[in-house]
Amino acid sequence: METKKQILLIAPLMALTEEFTEKLSHAFTVLTATSEEEGYRILVKHPTEIAAVLLDLNFARESNYEFLEKVSLDKLFTAIPVIALSPHLPSEEDMECLKHGFSELLTPPNYWELLEKRINNAIRAKDSLTFSEIVKMLQQLPSNIFWKDAEGRYVFMTHQWRHIRHDDPNWTLRGKTDMEIRKDKHNAKIAMEADKKILSTGQGTDYIIEENYDGIQEFLQLIKRPTYDENGNINGVIALINDVTKQRLLELELEKRSKTDPLTGLLNKGATEELIRMMLANYYKEGNMCALLMIDVDKFKEVNDTLGHAKGDRVLTAIGHIIRDSFKGMDVAGRIGGDEFMVFLRDIEKPENALLLAERIEKQTAKLILHPEIGAYISLSIGISVFPDQGKTFEELYAAADKALYYVKKHGRASWKLFSDELPGAQANDSVIS
Repeated sequence: METKKQILLIAPLMALTEEFTEKLSHAFTVLTATSEEEGYRILVKHPTEIAAVLLDLNFARESNYEFLEKVSLDKLFTAIPVIALSPHLPSEEDMECLKHGFSELLTPPNYWELLEKRINNAIRAKDSLTFSEIVKMLQQLPSNIFWKDAEGRYVFMTHQWRHIRHDDPNWTLRGKTDMEIRKDKHNAKIAMEADKKILSTGQGTDYIIEENYDGIQEFLQLIKRPTYDENGNINGVIALINDVTKQRLLELELEKRSKTDPLTGLLNKGATEELIRMMLANYYKEGNMCALLMIDVDKFKEVNDTLGHAKGDRVLTAIGHIIRDSFKGMDVAGRIGGDEFMVFLRDIEKPENALLLAERIEKQTAKLILHPEIGAYISLSIGISVFPDQGKTFEELYAAADKALYYVKKHGRASWKLFSDELPGAQANDSVIS
């Protein structure tokens, strides 16, 4: 059952005709006062409950509009319209009362439907004025606040979001949807889908979007909640937009550091294995062919012992650059140990593609001169396994590539080999040769 709005009627006792008060009571809960002083006390006691004040026009004139002045000075009463009541048809002098702050002038008795509508219109008009003032206050906050109606159309936005700025000074976003005003259609679609879900379920949502506009990367946090009308029905979505770019970039940098080998810039062991496992789970369903390369630097211990660890670090860094420059952006490359590297080729047409990459990496590495005086060169040993022929899990591919790597180490190093069951002496439990 809809709750009646509460109004305050301030008029002489003789003017409260039975007919008028009875009609008022059909649509409103009526509080009565027979003087401005009494009416003001009631208003102060119930400032958030009273929707409108009906004040006898003669009372207002006799007090020189004192009641109106007191109400206008208190922001607590900003949303409450004060309506003048006159027992006769309004004269030109009566109309002057509107200049003193009255929202409306009524002359009861009258057509009741018209009186009720005019009272409600006065209440809504005051509510709208307060709404505008609230928007202006919200504009002082750094966050962007907006409201959409039940059709997903914008009603207001406190800040002119630069992603939707328009050159036309008469342009307004009011009544428009995200698809109509935003240049980023992908995020516009995300926004509209989120709004539809809120409007249908009543459940709010929080999410972060990435915007890249005019060469500027931004991360924006959106906090969305449903709004309700006075009958408890969802009538829109209110949302808060916070710029979280600095925090998000910091989080991404910290996340990157936690997954990156600081010496080579490649992924570290944990991140490499985690990403490969995730990719294998997806590709197994799709039936793609992938390859895993296990890479060792030959006789790296001799490099450290002869030239020192600083030179050894420079060698690993250089090899890391060669590896990183040799694979596609969607492939995976990581340093998984002191002189051990791993490359996962995400999508290959045939095993020969992996052999060609291994050859290119080994030959580029062989061109690195360790020390001019001794003329020593570096070489790599590379073992290769292919998904799904040599395994469908990371463990199976790792074991196969490790056997192929062992074979290369045992047969002269500085080469590469694709695993096969016929590889002689390639056993997983054999000791690794440096």
